[in-house]
Amino acid sequence: MGMINTIAEFAKAQGCKNAYEFWKVTGLSQPTTYRLYNDPSAYPSKETQEAICKAFNAQPGEFLRYVPDDNEDE
Repeated sequence: MGMINTIAEFAKAQGCKNAYEFWKVTGLSQPTTYRLYNDPSAYPSKETQEAICKAFNAQPGEFLRYVPDDNEDE
């Protein structure tokens, strides 16, 4: 699977009830915000990661996670 974003979980833990609130806090573009919030396979750009980190005083590891493929051991 590789890298996934856990932005929806992260945002809710930070007090954002939905993608709209996350959008308002981060100041990212609306399409980017909603795509990341609703699609865990969407990977945020470096600039987007920096904006999220700055808005929430966070580290990328708080909203990104590596999930190994099921067949990596084969």
